[in-house]
Amino acid sequence: MIGGVFIVLVAIWMYQAAVKAQKDNALVWVVLGCVVFFVVQFVMVKLSSTFAEMTMAASSVDIGSSDSPEFAGRAKLINSESSGGFRAFFLFFIADILPPFFGVLGAGLVRTIVVLKEKPTLGNLFSGIKEMFIDIGRSFKTSQ
Repeated sequence: MIGGVFIVLVAIWMYQAAVKAQKDNALVWVVLGCVVFFVVQFVMVKLSSTFAEMTMAASSVDIGSSDSPEFAGRAKLINSESSGGFRAFFLFFIADILPPFFGVLGAGLVRTIVVLKEKPTLGNLFSGIKEMFIDIGRSFKTSQ
């Protein structure tokens, strides 16, 4: 769910960057940014599920074989009575929040380096996000 919201925002963000840079095929750049987002998010989900499984094995909680390998560690840890609140929150953060964030970071790198041809500084990497939300807000206003 979180990744779905982020991918829509990444598509809008990439489109606005391609229009700003006056690229011919803005849709191609949107697709490229979304593909980078999905690839980075996929890799991060695999890494976070591996981390969750290692954490589960270290705490000697049975992961079970009926669940899918990607989400078994996360689901068992959150549902187990022996898990502490902080550890469950930490693994939730690692498994659900960081993959989309790193996907946005990967798409931002492509946007900054390839589309806008700027140096990858922190300011350049996340530039245009404020304008994107302002444009989204304007799209909901009616002219009556």
